[in-house]
Amino acid sequence: MGPITFGMVSIGAAGGSLMIVALLKRYGISINEEAIKLVLEITKYGGILYLLNHISKLFL
Repeated sequence: MGPITFGMVSIGAAGGSLMIVALLKRYGISINEEAIKLVLEITKYGGILYLLNHISKLFL
């Protein structure tokens, strides 16, 4: 998977999950926001590491 495709998929998944969380909150279901923030941060750092790995292959 290329870095652009990875970025588009991860942004879409993050946006979709936030829309679902907003919908669940509207119906009164309690959400653990700290867990959601943790997952989004881990996804972000994973994406950065993937991008750095791809960039390092360009220079080697």
